[in-house]
Amino acid sequence: MRLKIKWNDDRVRGAATAILLLSRERLIRGETLADMIEASLAEYRADPEGYKEKRRTWPDARELGPLTKPAHLAYYRNLQAAIDALTQKMTQAKRQFNSLRELDNALIAALQDVRGAGARD
Repeated sequence: MRLKIKWNDDRVRGAATAILLLSRERLIRGETLADMIEASLAEYRADPEGYKEKRRTWPDARELGPLTKPAHLAYYRNLQAAIDALTQKMTQAKRQFNSLRELDNALIAALQDVRGAGARD
């Protein structure tokens, strides 16, 4: 039996939220913007239980948290908007995925060009 992940599956929303939260944490730590989405998803998939534990103490994904650099703020706001648009598009298209890898690859491909205003790294 093939795995079917539908657009309204918790795994889609969970991956999108993980991208936001882990990206924000990476920005707070001063990590580079290059491969931010891939790195965040890899961290999430490598230790989902550790992520859930950390998530309990983090502010909501909509909050900017202690992001202070204008480039990081712009990147995070753009990422939030891109994820909102992508999840809406997936819902309208009733997109389905055959595996977590396919879901992750779709998220990476759709979000890889998110940039902050004037952000290079």
